[in-house]
Amino acid sequence: RRHVAAFNLDLLELLLDSQFLLKLNAESGDGLRVNEGDGNLVLWDFHDLGFHTRSTEGRQANPVGSTFAYASVVSPLPAVRPPWPGTKIDLHKFFISDPISPFAKLLRERHSVRDFDDEHPITLAELAQFLDGAARVLSEWNSGAPFEGGPEITYSTRPYPSAGSAYELELYLAVSNCKELPRGLYHYDAGGHALVAIEVSALHLQALSAAAEFAMDAPGPPQVLITIAARFGRISWKYSSIAYSLILKDVGSMIQTFYLAATDMGLGGCAIGTSNIDLFSRMTGLEFHVEGPVGQFALGRGKKPEGPR
Repeated sequence: RRHVAAFNLDLLELLLDSQFLLKLNAESGDGLRVNEGDGNLVLWDFHDLGFHTRSTEGRQANPVGSTFAYASVVSPLPAVRPPWPGTKIDLHKFFISDPISPFAKLLRERHSVRDFDDEHPITLAELAQFLDGAARVLSEWNSGAPFEGGPEITYSTRPYPSAGSAYELELYLAVSNCKELPRGLYHYDAGGHALVAIEVSALHLQALSAAAEFAMDAPGPPQVLITIAARFGRISWKYSSIAYSLILKDVGSMIQTFYLAATDMGLGGCAIGTSNIDLFSRMTGLEFHVEGPVGQFALGRGKKPEGPR
């Protein structure tokens, strides 16, 4: 029994040292309540944190991206699902508008652009208009928590939908080629509609752009690389189990908004499926589990296609 007890104690110490377990609100010798460990980790469900680190680069060495891991095992699914058997109702004859509406036209024109015209880069005025239309805070308000004794909670409204009006997403712009805006990393202050420069090394900035170029299989780096980061605690404070999935849904809503805004302005954009959470942490000084990347979007002036897409 002594051996088992010693083993359990060693295991407990190992779990505490590796932060699998946290001691919170422990009582000190003088009767005071103290916190030990990182309280931000309490806001994470284990499966969410595991998914976040496994589906990104920086904190694990497993293959990420288009590895075609099952190409030799199963055939690829068809692009369009085979129809269900049964009575079919043809919807073509029910078109209401002819020609199609401006919004429907915008949706159909949306496409990914990976090749940017660096001789005619995006301008600062265009970038400001893009952020104003796609991401700026439109209003703010306060509301009490829906339970007795709960704190007052602040909310905002922005151009894209967000789970529970949390709006946990933040934008960090790595600028490589933008007229009237120096090369560097910027945080977009959505409340003040302003860019705030963040001091980073040229090496880190180059690494971030090069990774995006590789992920897009593009001939060059994006003129502006938007890293979408999440303040995880903003949404996990309210939601359990589904917190991380809600964040990813919000990212999808934001990326579609980016695509439509870029298309409407005659700019090019491309969603990027990978990000390096460790590199972002080194560049910003933010702990990866407090605020970190959950998506990326390349933005710039696309080269005019030489032929049909």
